[in-house]
Formats: sequence, structure tokens, C-alpha cells
Amino acid sequence: MVNGCHVGVAWEVIAGCYLRDVTSSTSRVSQEERQNVANVAKEGVRKRRGWRMQTSQTPLRHLSPSSLLDSICWSISDPTSTASIYMDSSSVEDTNQQNTSAFFDAKDDQKASEASFVNLSRTLSESEKAELILKTNFLTILFPVDRFSEMGPCSRTFFSEKGFTCLQVLDYIYAFYQENMSSGEVEVAIHTDSRNADRLRSVYSSKETSQRGFVEFKRIEFLGSRKSFEMLKRVSGDNNCNVYELLIRA
Repeated sequence: MVNGCHVGVAWEVIAGCYLRDVTSSTSRVSQEERQNVANVAKEGVRKRRGWRMQTSQTPLRHLSPSSLLDSICWSISDPTSTASIYMDSSSVEDTNQQNTSAFFDAKDDQKASEASFVNLSRTLSESEKAELILKTNFLTILFPVDRFSEMGPCSRTFFSEKGFTCLQVLDYIYAFYQENMSSGEVEVAIHTDSRNADRLRSVYSSKETSQRGFVEFKRIEFLGSRKSFEMLKRVSGDNNCNVYELLIRA
């Protein structure tokens, strides 16, 4: 069992496109829209079931990688367009050889270190952004929500008919942390110990919040300096598990 808050299935889908975020407290979906969503979902299930019956196969379960996006260099507070990828060792060696004299001539070690870091990564290509990194229809991500992990993670489950691409998953992560903390998260988070929690307590008890009727505090703000993306790591279980923990560091 996962400690902390649990946020259900994150998105509704119409004809393969996201309708809206159904976890939002301001979401209002008409009965007709919901009926359309239900019909599309049912049709998708029938198609997958029919394919399995025609091929006389048991439900197809792809082996899930032990980690996802472990070569991505990115701050989750920045738009996904800023994400880069670590270069392989051979590319790094070639680059370092070209810049050896520059490093030896540098008088400032910090500048040399920064230049070296830049040479270790490059911008994601369009093909890398569109790469299918998980072939399953469902993906559950466990999101850290506080600076020192006093609280358990929040879980959110995503559905995609065609699997999940690199940029798609990065967008999920970015969008999650740009949202305001839920009322349930806030009620727990005010008891944690950090400078971010001090700020949250001030906002929580402010006159503005009382007048507004809810706490306006983005999740990314509560993480403090813990914003450097590391990877998505599959949780312990069988190799077909589609639950991944987001690893981030300060």
C-alpha cells in the first residue's frame, strides 16, 4: 500500500484525446460528455478483447523496463522543452578532446566545470521526444510531494491507447507540479518541517485564503530545491508492473 495521498485516474479521454483533468475541483463535465467518454472507453476495451480472442492469446502484458528516462537531464520546474539528454561516453570523449586546451587555459575551475557539464548533455531530438518508452495502456506514477519525504507520495494513473512517449510522460510530470496542492495534501503538509512548510502555514492562515475559500500553493513550490529529475523507477514487484516512482533530488 502506498502511503500519502492517492489521486485517481488523471484524465478523461474522447476519441483518444484528453478531455480534461478530472481531478480538478473546478472540473465540470456534462452528462453527454461523460456518456461519450464511456462509449469510447468501452469500444477500446472491446477492440483489445476481440484481438486477444481472435489470436487465442491470454491478455498481452509487456515486460516493463526497470527504469524510464534515466538519461534525461531536466529541472521539473522548467517547461519540458528545456529537457536534455546525457550524451554517451564516446560522444563526451570526442567533445572533451576538442576542448582540452580550453580547459587547461581556464583560470576559473567553476567555469571549466560548468563548460564540462554543458558538454555532457544535448537537446532532445524530435525523434527522441516521440520515442515510445512504455507500450502498456496504463501508467501509474508516484510523485514526491515534499522536500524531505516526510509525506508519502501521491499516485496518479494515466491511460493512453498507444502507449507512452518520452515527451508525454515529461508533460505529465510538469503538469502535476504546476497544479495547486489539493486540500487533502495541504491539511497534511502543514505539519511537516521545512521552510516551504512555514510558507504554506502562512498562506493557509492568511486573510486572502480565508476570503478565497481554498489554499493557493503550487506543488512545485512545496518541493523547495528538490527539482532535479533523475528517473522513473519501477516499484518492487513482477516485471509486468506499470507503477513507477519518480526520483528527484535537490
